[in-house]
Amino acid sequence: MLDYWFRARYLLALTLCALITALTLPLRGRLDLANIVMLFLLVVFIAAVKLGRGPAVLAAFLSVALFDLFFVPPHLSFTVVDAQYLVTFAVMLAVGLITSHLASHIADQSEAILAKERETSMLYELARDLGAALTLAQVVDIVGRFLRAIEMDSAVLINEGSEGREALTIHGTLPIGDRARGLALTAYRQNTTVNDADSVFLPLAGATRARGVLAVARTRGALQPVVEAVASLSGIAIERIHYAQIAQQSELEVQSEKLRSSILSSLSHDLRTPLTSLVGLADTLTDTLSDRHTGASDNAAETAAMLRDQSLAMHRMVTNLLEMARLQSGRVRLNKQWQPIDDIVGSSVRLLDDILAARQLDIALPPDLPLVCFDAVLMERVLCNLLENAAKYSTPGTPIGLLARVCALNLEVLVCNEGAGFPADRLDQVFDPFVRGFQEQTIAGTGIGLAVCRAIVSAHGGTIAAESTPGKAWVRLTLPLGTPPEMDGDLS
Repeated sequence: MLDYWFRARYLLALTLCALITALTLPLRGRLDLANIVMLFLLVVFIAAVKLGRGPAVLAAFLSVALFDLFFVPPHLSFTVVDAQYLVTFAVMLAVGLITSHLASHIADQSEAILAKERETSMLYELARDLGAALTLAQVVDIVGRFLRAIEMDSAVLINEGSEGREALTIHGTLPIGDRARGLALTAYRQNTTVNDADSVFLPLAGATRARGVLAVARTRGALQPVVEAVASLSGIAIERIHYAQIAQQSELEVQSEKLRSSILSSLSHDLRTPLTSLVGLADTLTDTLSDRHTGASDNAAETAAMLRDQSLAMHRMVTNLLEMARLQSGRVRLNKQWQPIDDIVGSSVRLLDDILAARQLDIALPPDLPLVCFDAVLMERVLCNLLENAAKYSTPGTPIGLLARVCALNLEVLVCNEGAGFPADRLDQVFDPFVRGFQEQTIAGTGIGLAVCRAIVSAHGGTIAAESTPGKAWVRLTLPLGTPPEMDGDLS
């Protein structure tokens, strides 16, 4: 098709020259030769504008030859009698060549401008379509249709793996073998264009990193900028979709967390009052049945004691749930006061008397511990949760340790026990809500205790961490010491 048009353009140039000769030949005696020269130059100009530089040059030479043959005496001969006609021929040829060059140059520029305009319009439509895409599948489909419209085979390789893991999935019509996949992986990792004998691999670069690779069959160089623009627009679209999905997921998680906190707060608050009554009644029943003068059987007294213990355990669970809901809602105001840590250690042990009664508790509190500013009620909850966890997950009969000491500018409290310890690969996760260390089905619990501890300690500006060695586990928390106020007056 291109070869046919190439030949047709030169044939049209010949036809135009022959036509202008046939039209002006009857006017040979009536028109001045200068006017006839202008008509031949008009043909050259038309050929340059419509047919291009090559046919215009042919028309320029052919016009000089036809003008000499039919209009310069002697006619039908290339013999020149008057030498001044040589100047006419030279000027006519020069003007024709210059005119053809300028006209064809302008035509080429106009065509280039139109091509650029079409290219810009296509890229604008591509950007508009990619801006409306909501999924990766839509991006792949839009890019594929665009490149097929300009007769290019392509494939889009998108990293659908998690962060830090490369898993390039192929979408498109261009065959991708093992070698091509390796080149695409290189383009993705290095975020640069990789050229092959058959294909070009361009990274789909977003604002932060490459999101995939665009592979296209190697074509003429004129389309290379278009392909680069397609890769750039695709990378931006894919990154936009990625962050939109993250934002949507985050919004869902926030709403889910709000709903969960609301449910926990409502349930915990509604259950706390009847549980308090149940604990009081169970405690009264236990004391009544344990009285020797009632004559109650040992089985009834033991059942009443179990009822009390289970009621206390459920009360502690509900208290933790309610405390977690309050902490997550941000409505808790700390009632911080300067006080010794010894007081809440003693009160925590008394509250867990039913759990720690059969265990050896080793407490090491140096007498010179400084005062610390904290909320006594909340810190008591922290120590209760840590001691209860140590009792539940330690080997029966082994001691539980509680140590407090000054370390740099912090007060450090450690609760340790012997047993399976924490999973080495989940030391940070055990402080997340509803996450337990080892999934012990026989041990009651909700996985909320350590989460409450972390929230309370963080609210005090401290830190808490779990550590584990074979056969032993401990939780280490720190509270900032600060500067206690000076005591006024004489205490003697």
